[in-house]
Formats: sequence, structure tokens, C-alpha cells
Amino acid sequence: MEKGSNIRPLIMPFIIGIVLGIIAKLIDVPYITSDFPIFDDIMGRFGIWVWAAALISIRSKTALFAATRSFVFFAGMLSAYYGYTVIFLKFYPKSQIILWSGICLITPFCGFLIWHVHKESYCANFISSLPLCIFFTEWYLTAFADWNWSAKDKLLLFIAYLCFSISLLAVVPTNKKRLLSLIYGVLISIVLIKLIQAEIIVNLYDQLLNV
Repeated sequence: MEKGSNIRPLIMPFIIGIVLGIIAKLIDVPYITSDFPIFDDIMGRFGIWVWAAALISIRSKTALFAATRSFVFFAGMLSAYYGYTVIFLKFYPKSQIILWSGICLITPFCGFLIWHVHKESYCANFISSLPLCIFFTEWYLTAFADWNWSAKDKLLLFIAYLCFSISLLAVVPTNKKRLLSLIYGVLISIVLIKLIQAEIIVNLYDQLLNV
């Protein structure tokens, strides 16, 4: 009975990963995204995956479950996405599979870390701000890197990342921690954007996604 109760919480993240992986693959089609490129930019970047994994981790009962469930989620997503690519499209994107497989291997640590937002400490406040920092930084670098984007697409992308941020803050315990997480996330993202624009640090978003 105990073994079954430990397995059940892992099934839903795996199913969610598979569903999102298939959706991401279906959206990654030119004639679907030609009129609405925002969908490709949302599903093809890190924000939505960080958001989903962070929600799964924070809602886990223990840090160990958070680590395991975040890994299972990414395993399901990658299996569906690249399984569809290889089996049905007869295409083997080796460099991308290696990249995302490497990211998948570190997700247990990330899930374990983000679960500690439940703790009462300044460190926990900083940890809970990290996904928000990714949202804010990625939104800005995505929306304003391509000056051909319309105001509508920029607004839609902003709404998407805003929804990620609000829903994630909703599961962060206590109003004080939510406020500090938001403040830290904004400040860190501003620093990162300035450093990237000054070419002091590399824009990892573009570097990794162009592998």
C-alpha cells in the first residue's frame, strides 16, 4: 500500500510532461506559428518549463519528492517531444537532445532546491525569486531582441510571463515571502539584462537555444 502511494504522485507529473511535450512539438510547425509566432517562442524557451517544474516541486510533500517529480516531468516531456520527432518526422536532432538531456539530469537538484521556499529564511526568499528572475529576463530578451515584433506580440508574451509569475507566487507560502521573491526577482533580472546588454556576460538564452 505504501509503495503504491509513493508511485501515484509521480504519475501525474509524467503525464503532464508528455502532454506538454506533444503540444510543444505540434506547435513547432511553421504553418501553425506563422501568424502567431508567440506560441513558438513560449513553448520553445525555458520559461514555461521552469514554471511547470517549479509548481510541481513546490506542491510536493517533501524535498525528495520534489526532486523526483521534477525529473519525471522533464523525462515525460522530452520523451514525448523527441520521440515524436524521431519516430514520426524521421529527424534526429542530436545536439538538442544532448542539451535537454543534460538539463533533465540537473532538474532533481533544482526541484530539491525550489522546494525549500517552504522554509523560513532569507535564503528561501532568494530561492523562490530565481524562477521569477528567469521569467523577467527571458521575457525582456525575447521581446526586445527582435525589433520586428509587433506591439501585440510583445504584449501577448508579457501576459504569458505575467501569468507564469502570478500563478507561481500564488503557491509561495506567506505574503511576505511573495513580496520579497518578487522584489529579488525584478532586481536580479535587471542586473542580468544590463550585464548581457553590456556584453559582460554571455546571453545563455540564445546560446543554449541555438545549439
